[in-house]
Amino acid sequence: MVSVTITALFAAILALMQVAFTLRVAIYRRSNSISLGDGGDKQLLSRIRAHANFIETVPMALMLLLLNELSGLSADWLYALGATLVIARLLHYIAIAFKTALIVRVLGMMGTLLVIVIGAVLLLL
Repeated sequence: MVSVTITALFAAILALMQVAFTLRVAIYRRSNSISLGDGGDKQLLSRIRAHANFIETVPMALMLLLLNELSGLSADWLYALGATLVIARLLHYIAIAFKTALIVRVLGMMGTLLVIVIGAVLLLL
């Protein structure tokens, strides 16, 4: 049996992050009686986009992490990529959801894209 324990660890961490981000949207919707869309509410729009960007990028990064683990990439590489992804996604989410300095958002997105690019390149080598 092939072990994918490293990818499983990061998938679990990212899944819990996704639940937290989803709940922030749902709770805000309920407390402001906004059922569908953003209702013109800029705060809700920020929460929706922060959550959506997570959903748009994490699956590909996790898939590449999994494929690299199945291909026998060293644990050091896998932990580095996974940790970078978790930190990057957290930075990006915080930047959008809490309107921090633009550099925080840029670092989060660059970290995410770096994980995707490195994961893809390692599979091609």
